[in-house]
Amino acid sequence: MPHTWVITKSQPHADSVAIQLRRQGFGALALPCIEHQWLDWPELRRIGATGPAILFVTSRAAAARVEVPMGAWVAAIAPTTSATLEARGIRVTISAHGGARELAQTVHDHAALADGAEVFYPTSDVALRQPEHLAAVATLAQRLRVQTRAVYSTVAPANLGPELAALRQTDAARAPPGFAFWSPSAIENFSAAGGFSLEPGPAVLIGGSTERCWRERAPPTWRRTFKHDAETPLEWSLRFLERGGETGR
Repeated sequence: MPHTWVITKSQPHADSVAIQLRRQGFGALALPCIEHQWLDWPELRRIGATGPAILFVTSRAAAARVEVPMGAWVAAIAPTTSATLEARGIRVTISAHGGARELAQTVHDHAALADGAEVFYPTSDVALRQPEHLAAVATLAQRLRVQTRAVYSTVAPANLGPELAALRQTDAARAPPGFAFWSPSAIENFSAAGGFSLEPGPAVLIGGSTERCWRERAPPTWRRTFKHDAETPLEWSLRFLERGGETGR
């Protein structure tokens, strides 16, 4: 069954994904459930000035904005975060598939990194409280000196409630909505703005922390979900759900 896929990323990324999906024949609607407000961390501009250091990047939002001093080592989650950095001409020295935990373990085990090297870990205010972040910091701190700070805050768009309410209006020209979530913050804001009061639709979940948040927040009636593999095209997961597939909760 065709759906209109609601893309919950921040702008301009939501528009970009929606346009790409429409070109591939999907119904798609950009409806951001998060927006970012950027914060300064002056120490990032001095990475490596006092000794060996590595920049540890786990989100595409940070990868799109953070500045990397010449010669600094960079660790990033593959494939999407590392690709965002490399598209800006920033060489990724260490990468790992999975999430922050897996990247932290890879950095911890890297033989070329001396004990006591500094790790600079820019992230969001919301991520600072998440189990994945705390576990990554604990792993890194076993032999490295970790500095972590929020370089952006994640908030709900002011018009999110009315935008979600508009989805309740029947539109004969539009297929029923399905949803794609890339972050716990998007799910939390969707929930707070009344999103789960909509008619339940299928959901594609990208990332381990996103899937965990869904299990904690989503009502049982929202059971048609699919955990997307970030190494495969998004349209594969959308096609799977449109053909009636589901992996459950």
